[in-house]
Amino acid sequence: MVVVQQTAHQHQMRVDAPGGTARAGWDPGHGLGSQPELPKYCGVDDDHVSDVDQRSLDDCDGWVCRRAGLPPVGTILLKAAGRIRGRGVGHEVTVAATCGSGYPRKLGSCSWRRLVDDEQVNTPWRSLADLLVDATAGDQDVSTLAHVVQTSVARYVRYDFACFAVTDPASGLVTWASKTRSLGVGDEEFAAVEYGPPDLNSFAELAIRNPPVGALSMDTDGHPERCRRYRELMRPRFGFTDELRVVFTSRGLAWGGMALYRTHDEPPFNAGDVDQLAGIVGLLGAALARSLFRLAPHLDPAVGLGQAVLIVDGADNVTHLTASAETAVKELGGWEHRSLPASVLHLVASTRARGVGATTLVHTPAGRWLSLRAAPLTGPGGSNDTVVTIDTTPRTALSRLALAAHGLTAREEDVTLLVLHGASTQSIAAALHLSPHTVQDHLKKIFGKVGVTSRRELTASLTLG
Repeated sequence: MVVVQQTAHQHQMRVDAPGGTARAGWDPGHGLGSQPELPKYCGVDDDHVSDVDQRSLDDCDGWVCRRAGLPPVGTILLKAAGRIRGRGVGHEVTVAATCGSGYPRKLGSCSWRRLVDDEQVNTPWRSLADLLVDATAGDQDVSTLAHVVQTSVARYVRYDFACFAVTDPASGLVTWASKTRSLGVGDEEFAAVEYGPPDLNSFAELAIRNPPVGALSMDTDGHPERCRRYRELMRPRFGFTDELRVVFTSRGLAWGGMALYRTHDEPPFNAGDVDQLAGIVGLLGAALARSLFRLAPHLDPAVGLGQAVLIVDGADNVTHLTASAETAVKELGGWEHRSLPASVLHLVASTRARGVGATTLVHTPAGRWLSLRAAPLTGPGGSNDTVVTIDTTPRTALSRLALAAHGLTAREEDVTLLVLHGASTQSIAAALHLSPHTVQDHLKKIFGKVGVTSRRELTASLTLG
């Protein structure tokens, strides 16, 4: 193991190898220039450095590593340890540093105290995408997936606060959100700003960008005050000074997104941070789709809520509701700080801003799909009220969305839709101008992607029955 430590007067390098431990020191002032504030740790992996870590190395002359150039004795010791060359991803190289300055106070989940006490951070030097490939491989519900993503991203991109959101691919509206901590308010202000007049780096705008990632400070040339969201909400209400957003897409559909925030004592997000999130866009889009369409445990799809109706006024307060509406609100996540669930608030905000009705599909924490519809009410005095109806989503309405979630090709979708309508192999072949043998080949691939072994199981899975 290689550990690089900066002290007040010199850099110390310790190489832990099977044959013993060796130390070397050198004067940081010897041809290396001034000593800026250093990151808590940076990683060296094989013959390259990750984008974020390389930028940290390039920005900090005090780091004597790779591009900055190690002293001859340092290079000899590193090669002697056999930890740099000849090992693939996952080798046991850890490069860490402690510095006298207090910034940054944290990097991901690694605390300053741990760095001081252990003089190292045992972090696997893998890309964020590689880490999440393994971490999201299992059968996870959306809440678990959100926690996995938030904690994994924190190891590579520093943030003070993060919000992970699920969106309806059809409407683009946020239907559920998970925050790293409570901000003490509901989503009224967030929804009003997001679906108000056009603004920089809205989720809708990012969804059509390639890659769908945006750092506010970078996209405004260092002037985030150009963003209405920054002026009205981020800075005055919560003290956030920069924002990094990403939309998780898969097969052309946006399944969710994430927003990271930093405060005044942290630097703005940089291109390395953007690159890290750009590398997980498709991976997490597919993972979110799988999570949304995993079979829900012990839910009777025949049992509906009945039609729930709410009247929401211009201040996002509920003025009237039916008896079943309270049950619907609880299933959507319940009241947060006396506010309606995020799915309802975002739907109402979108309807209010556009002046026309809107519809969205919401996957509830219990695993049920609900259809939410909103429409503006008109009356004497220029009422700004909105009526919201909530009902159980019919199985057939989810079929096409479920096909996209499982990554079926266009031809496989055509075959599957005919199967869902009860068509035989011969009928499918005739309708699509294919041979029966080709239809059977498509069905085998479809079964594999959906994780079933028969037409009956396929129908049950894709209609959530």
